[in-house]
Amino acid sequence: MYVSALELFRIGPGPSSSRTLGPQRAALRFVHALAADGVVGRTSRVDVHLFGSLALTGRESATDHAVMAGLCGDAPERSDARSLRARAARVEAEGLVLGGRHPIAFDPARNVRFHMGKALAYDGNALRFDAFDPAGDPLASRIYFTGGSGEVLDESEAQGGRMQARVAYPFASGETLLGACRAHGKKLADLARANELAFRSPDEVRAGLSHVALAMRASVQRGLSTHGALPGGGLQRRAADQLQALQSIDGKPAQRCAVYATAVAEENAAGGCVVTAPTHGAAGPVAALLEHWRGTSPLASDERAQDFLLAAAAIGQAVQAAGLRQAGCQSVVGVGAAMAAAGYVAAEGGSALQVVHGAERALEEHWGLACDSEGGRVQQPCIARNAAGAACAIDAAQAALRQPAPRIAIDALVRSMIETGRGMAARYKADALSGVARNIADC
Repeated sequence: MYVSALELFRIGPGPSSSRTLGPQRAALRFVHALAADGVVGRTSRVDVHLFGSLALTGRESATDHAVMAGLCGDAPERSDARSLRARAARVEAEGLVLGGRHPIAFDPARNVRFHMGKALAYDGNALRFDAFDPAGDPLASRIYFTGGSGEVLDESEAQGGRMQARVAYPFASGETLLGACRAHGKKLADLARANELAFRSPDEVRAGLSHVALAMRASVQRGLSTHGALPGGGLQRRAADQLQALQSIDGKPAQRCAVYATAVAEENAAGGCVVTAPTHGAAGPVAALLEHWRGTSPLASDERAQDFLLAAAAIGQAVQAAGLRQAGCQSVVGVGAAMAAAGYVAAEGGSALQVVHGAERALEEHWGLACDSEGGRVQQPCIARNAAGAACAIDAAQAALRQPAPRIAIDALVRSMIETGRGMAARYKADALSGVARNIADC
């Protein structure tokens, strides 16, 4: 299924697109479903059931806070950890205002239930919402599944798929993407822009991409100007000090991009509002390279920034459509680095071949990388991997721009990474269930 750039780049609160942003969007969908059925005014109670990793690590990711915010009608793009905490405190003290209009009693300790040892058939990240009338009779029940980039599927969509928009230039791999560019004589970003018109008007595409670019820049700037401890108290934010140290030397592009990515990853870990690229946990590389490019390139402009995002999204679409999903950090930070390199090359006027080559070089450095975060928090090694991914991406992009006719093998690389992911034990793909999560040195 073709995914719009503005669905791939989703804005919302950290630290996890699947465990914070996704549940908030699922709760909003449930409220909209109640409104469509005309039963919001008859609802007196809502129970929320969390399954799989939402139950296992939902408390660390503020899943319950995100769900309450969504039930109250709060938009993810205007939410962060502070607003989610404030909303949760109001709900606990005063009850919940369903959809921002209809007050109901709601006790988070009783109405949000974490089913620690249970997962549903389609996916481990699942929520069930049950609504009841004053007599206790059921009004509605919905199950939603949340994915790594914050997408939300109901049961019918999970089983049968969504209605697919017909784009002008479909592709599902690196080779078919290049083939479409060659066949129609288009730059990669222009081809992606034409495909966006299947979803939105030209003005809506421009406005949406500008909003994404501004949100990315804001996350970088907040991360660079904030000190203090991250949630859990075990890790201090370092990006601001790293930037100060970098200003005293002639920092290389890779060093600057690493600091910018650290800033975004720390902002995400603190629950700040960031942009999935392709997930919240891998939001650093794309935002970092876009920030570096804006500050250093003589070609920098709003129009070229949109080319950056469109090319990045096209690469994300190509590798994920080919099947590189849920395969550890190789399919998260690796894809984020590939997207960042592709965007940079496109914004600098590189050919479609160079764009794909840059993505390939950035992606191959992440082959075999497991997801193994400490304690269920999106902090370490996640922050360090974002920094390394951004440094790798800028080096890959600059190398690709020096190759006028590179040899492309991205599809073979993706197939190999998918095979590696299949052989990777599930406990190393997400949610800190093994490895360093269980063997942290006491030092």
